Order: sequence, then structure tokens, then C-alpha cells
Amino acid sequence: MKTKLSSINLLTEINKPENRDFLSEFTAINYPKNSLVYSPGHERDLVFVVKKGRLRLYLAVEDKDFSLAILEPGDIYATHTRAHVETLEDVTLMVMPTQKLHSYMATHPALSRTIIRILGELLKQSFSIIDSLVFKDIKQRLVDFFLYEAGHNGTQTEHGTTIRLDITTTQLAAIIGSSRQTVSTIVSAMLKEGVLEKKERTLYIIPNVDLLRNYAQS
Repeated sequence: MKTKLSSINLLTEINKPENRDFLSEFTAINYPKNSLVYSPGHERDLVFVVKKGRLRLYLAVEDKDFSLAILEPGDIYATHTRAHVETLEDVTLMVMPTQKLHSYMATHPALSRTIIRILGELLKQSFSIIDSLVFKDIKQRLVDFFLYEAGHNGTQTEHGTTIRLDITTTQLAAIIGSSRQTVSTIVSAMLKEGVLEKKERTLYIIPNVDLLRNYAQS
């Protein structure tokens, strides 16, 4: 399950010398792990760029929530949406009023093109997430999640691909749109069958990526 909204890192663009004035318009704000940063109806119309850490973007309906994506450094998002934003670890956000962003984009076409590309990827990823939730079962979504983490955040060792997930089982379940009990049951089966190994509380090893990829079909 692809969890990152965009492959474009906006931090790279705004840290260029020609965007120094733009960078100075941001206000850096720190939030601790497991904090609800923004929710629908937030009083200020802001955009923010993730400078450090990861956040979960999700929708809440009655007593259920549905994860949309994980925001990582370089991602941009806004406060005026139907989504909630919570921190998965300590984070630093670069925040500015939306109107300031619009004004800057109007006079800086290079930056404007980059942001438009990001918005296009956001839309594409939104449809991808909906497709995953509708047409893939929980086991497949969990396998996709581990494969994505292995491909984007994994480290190759002699024992396989190592990934560190500093999230709880409850948070993992929320990310893939399932219950804690179901995810715990599937992960336990994966550990028992050797497609996944757990060395520490947050450290996992994928001995064979191809074996994991085929696990959902077994």
C-alpha cells in the first residue's frame, strides 16, 4: 500500500537561493509524537510543509477512521480539508497562510509549476488509496505496506531488508484501514511462516522480498 502522497520533495525547491524570501515567510512549529495537529474546521487557513518527522492523514466517520496517507519531509498539505492530521513521531512543520502561498506562486512560475505537479500527484495518490481500500483485502494491504516501507525506507543487510516502524499496532491498523486484532493476527502469521522477522519492538526484517510479495496470494 503506497502511503506517501507525493514523490516530489518541496523542501529541495524552497531551499534554493532564489526562494530565500519565500522560505522566510514560513513559521516553524514543533509538535510531539501522537498529537492531533489539525482537524476539519480549523480556525486558520494555512498550508504547511513537513520539515521533520511523519504524520498520518485520515478521515474520521463516527467511531471509525480511514487513513489517506503518511506525510513525510517535503510533503505539503493544507488545514482546510475534511482530513485530520496527527503526528506519528516528533515533527517540525513549516507553516504559512494560504493567501501568502497564492501570492508567491503568482510571481514565481518555477515554484508554481512544482507545486502544481505535487497537487497532481496528490490527486493521483488519492485515487490509488481509494482503489486499495475498495479492491484489496487486508492481507494484501498489509503486504503492500511492508513492501512500500522496504522499498523507500528499508536498509539492505546480509539477513534481508531491515525496516524500522516506530508505530503501534493500532496505528498500523489505522493506516491500512483495519482493526488492531486483525492486523495483529496477520502479522503473527507472517512471523510464524518466516516471511517477516521481528528483532526489536520497532525493527522488522524481510528475509525475502519476493516471498513477502507472494504471501498475500497464498
